[in-house]
Amino acid sequence: MGGGSTAAGHEEGKGVVLPAPDPLTLLPLPDPPTELPPADPPTVPPPVDPPTDLPTDVAVDRPADARPTRRPAGPSVVPRARQAVDPHHDPGGRLPARARRGRQPDQAVRPGPPGPGGPGGPGRPRRRYPSAALAARPVGGRVTRGLGEIMITAGVVVVLFLVYQLWITDILAARTQSDLRQDLTTAWAHRPPPPAPTGETDPPRAVPPVDLGEGLAVLRVPRFGADYAPVIVEGVSADALRRGPGHFPGTAMPGEVGNFVVSGHRTTYGKPFSRVDELRVGDPIVVEVADRYFTYRVTRSEVVDPHRLDVTYPVPEHPGIAPTSAIMTLTTCHPRFSARSRLIVFAELDETTDKTDGPPPALADE
Repeated sequence: MGGGSTAAGHEEGKGVVLPAPDPLTLLPLPDPPTELPPADPPTVPPPVDPPTDLPTDVAVDRPADARPTRRPAGPSVVPRARQAVDPHHDPGGRLPARARRGRQPDQAVRPGPPGPGGPGGPGRPRRRYPSAALAARPVGGRVTRGLGEIMITAGVVVVLFLVYQLWITDILAARTQSDLRQDLTTAWAHRPPPPAPTGETDPPRAVPPVDLGEGLAVLRVPRFGADYAPVIVEGVSADALRRGPGHFPGTAMPGEVGNFVVSGHRTTYGKPFSRVDELRVGDPIVVEVADRYFTYRVTRSEVVDPHRLDVTYPVPEHPGIAPTSAIMTLTTCHPRFSARSRLIVFAELDETTDKTDGPPPALADE
C-alpha cells in the first residue's frame, strides 16, 4: 500500500515527493500560555529634596536611624549657584561666625558680570575693600586723622619725659648719694690728723680740696627733718648737680671767712633744695665735715635774676670789699618747675662745734 502511493506520486508529478510522516510518531504541541508570568516591580529611589539652606558650621545631633523630614513642596527653588548673596543679610544667623565678623560697613556688594541667569540675572558678587573706601575719603579727613595720631604720640613722649624727670631721676640721685656718703665716711675715717697751728702760718683748712664731683661735706637742716642729710659735692656743673648740692668753685670752704656758696636742684635729681623757701630768719643750717660742725643762722632771702652773680662775691652784692665774717649762700631755681629766677638764702656762721664734744645744740634738739 505504501509502495503504490509512492509510485503514483512519481508518475503524476514527475518529481520527488517526500514521504508523509507517520502520525503515530509526532509529539503533541504544548498549549499556548494565556497570561504573562509575574515579575518583581522595579526599585525606585525616593525623591531627593533640593537644598534650601546654606551650609553651616554647627553640627546637629540626630539619631542614627532618623530620616530627614520632608518639607512640603513650595515654589520653584533657585539653585544656590544662582542665588545673589547679600553680606549684610543673615536670616536666622546661619552664616559662620567668622563670616559675620569679617563684614564691614564699607564692603558693599556690587553686581558682577552676567552669570548663569542671563544678562539681567544675578552674577558673582564683588566686594569693595577698605583700601578703596580709604582712597575715597576726603583729604581733610585723612589730614585730621594724621594730626591726631601725631598729637597722641607727642603726648605720650611728654608724659614719659615727666615721669623720668620727676621720679626716675630721684631714684638715680638716691643711689648716687648713698655711694657718696659711704666714700666720704671712709675718707674721714682715714684722714690724717691736722698739723698743730703755728703763729707764722695760716691755720689749716677744715676741708681739704677735693676733685670735681667728689663729696666734701654733709648738709643738715633741722627744719627739713632728721633724715635730711645730702652730701655736698664739689662743682656746679650739670653732671655735678645731678649727684647732689654743689659747692661753687672759687668761693670759701665751710667755716672759712668769706662766702660759702652752695647750689642745688629744686624739682629733679633728688630735689635737695625743694623746701628752701620754707626757711625763716634764725633757722639753723649745719654743715658737717670730718672733725667738726659749722652752724649757720639764716639772715635773709630774696629772689634775683639768674644773671646776678654778685650774690656769690665774698661779700654778697658788694664787689671789691674784703670779707670779715663767714657767710653761707644757698641758691636754687624759682619758681618751682621753672628757671626764670633764682631764690637766694643768706646765712651767717653762728658757732663751730668739735665732734669730740658731740653734736651741736641745733642737732641735739631733733
